[in-house]
Amino acid sequence: MESSEIIGYVDPLISFPGDKPAVKVSCTRSTFTSKVFRLRAGSSLPNAPPISHQSIDAIRQQTHQGTPQFSRIGSLARIESWSGPGLDVVQSISISLWCQPTLPSESGHEQFLFSSIDFGQAVGFECLLDEDGCLHLRVGGPSGIQEIRLSTTLIENQWYHLQFTIEIDPGMVSFKRQSKPRDVGEQSIYFEEKHRLAHKAHLTSDIPFTIASNSCKHGPSPQPQTPCSFNGKIDGLKVEATSNGTIHTLLDFDFSLDIPTDRIRDSSNGLYGKLINSPSRAVTGYNWDASQSDWTRASYGYGAIHFHDDDLDDAMWNTSFRLELPRDLRSGCYAVFVDDGKTTDWIPFFVKPDPKQSQVPPVALIIPTFTYAAYANEHLFDESRTVHFLAEGRDIDKYSKIMMKRPDLGISLYDSHNDGSGTCYSTVKRAILNMRPDYCMWLFNGPREFAADLWFVDFLEREVGAGGYDVITDHQISECGAELLKRYKVLLSCSHPEYPTFAMLDSYSTFLHEGGHFMYLGGNGYYWVTTHDPARPHRIEVRRAEAGCRTFGLPPGNWHHSLTGEPGGLWRSRGRPPNCLFGL
Repeated sequence: MESSEIIGYVDPLISFPGDKPAVKVSCTRSTFTSKVFRLRAGSSLPNAPPISHQSIDAIRQQTHQGTPQFSRIGSLARIESWSGPGLDVVQSISISLWCQPTLPSESGHEQFLFSSIDFGQAVGFECLLDEDGCLHLRVGGPSGIQEIRLSTTLIENQWYHLQFTIEIDPGMVSFKRQSKPRDVGEQSIYFEEKHRLAHKAHLTSDIPFTIASNSCKHGPSPQPQTPCSFNGKIDGLKVEATSNGTIHTLLDFDFSLDIPTDRIRDSSNGLYGKLINSPSRAVTGYNWDASQSDWTRASYGYGAIHFHDDDLDDAMWNTSFRLELPRDLRSGCYAVFVDDGKTTDWIPFFVKPDPKQSQVPPVALIIPTFTYAAYANEHLFDESRTVHFLAEGRDIDKYSKIMMKRPDLGISLYDSHNDGSGTCYSTVKRAILNMRPDYCMWLFNGPREFAADLWFVDFLEREVGAGGYDVITDHQISECGAELLKRYKVLLSCSHPEYPTFAMLDSYSTFLHEGGHFMYLGGNGYYWVTTHDPARPHRIEVRRAEAGCRTFGLPPGNWHHSLTGEPGGLWRSRGRPPNCLFGL
């Protein structure tokens, strides 16, 4: 890491006048200053409009303490109080699950299937894959944590049923493995082994039980954090305890329940777990047989969750300071300009129109915030990744260089995961470095998306002036619908409105049918089916199905969105081609 680096994000990305959004900054120097500007065109390229951002004097410049912030990426599930009373008096405990590793080796780190280890107290148990894909089991005890290297190396994309039984006194571990045939004529392979522990097992742990990761604290750190999440699918995890010859179920998860949510449900004791960093749901499980490709209609086959070591839903950076937005602030595109004395950053945010404003201008510019989320921190210039373009001889700007150094900033809906699988979700709760007024796109050395759309803002500032137009966003239209649009006479798109939701298309249709005017000023617009959950407004979902210009396609059975159940892919494939509303 260079001696000076400053980046950040505003949470939430979109606010009303009078709100107090949080500004979250990672700064490697001891102090930095902040100043808020209303944005116009921000490119310094030849023949670009002059840079003329407007200082918001009502928000004074401030000095803040700087500290580096690195997120812990990788998805997992966490169950808080899970063991219940009496775990310390049982004779044995058994953990069973189905798993399909998708990057068992070459991940560069340990990958955990489950964990309840408390290293400070030397209690609990956990299972992990080492960097070669070999399984290890760790068990707590009076002499510390004992680690057993099992005689099993997992194979990529192979489904396995694994069962671990830990006998507490005397300490004994039994392991059973059975593979599922992948092809006609392939045989299921069964394997079993036993290991004696050097001491009595101590399994009672007060820390949460985690799935697909270890039990370390989740949150920001001043140093880069090594991922530890499992790459692959987990299905049907169960934990049982034996006491006096009776089997008691402690955890029994059916991941096909509550798919649209971030929770998992235990059917044995009514417990719930929380999913962190949005692993992929509505994906095929070990028993999917292609008889049903829609998870909302299937009675089996969708009990898996696909975890990745590069998933990110919320960077969870600490708040550096809060903005106090003036109540009379115009809707528009804004940025917090931060400066540590050596490096700077423009941290964007958007202000929605005040719904109580007495006079509504006739024009609204629609900022495609879903497109910004879809392309957020795309790495297609990085030829070391599975999905990439040939970038030889092309300039990589300062923001792309930071992205290459900072995997904790996450990837886009155009990048594949580290295990080669396609992405489904993207978030704006992170620093999005290709959403900057001076961003220069590596493919053609010019502004794109947000940086290009600010030229539209610059045009409107010149031609209709302050107060002559409003700025609204994809997020607003998806949540508020046609009633928001009907306040205006004319709507203008920006340069690349590619990702509309069903509610947005309906809203545009209603607006046009009722006499509104729409100026489509972009390209490649209204293309991919997009879903957005108002309860988690930072996240969007896109499933790239069997058609469309795309950098990857998801496998069959994984084409229906988890948030709504609706089929993904192109709007054209759903009978809503963009030219029906917006022409050619």
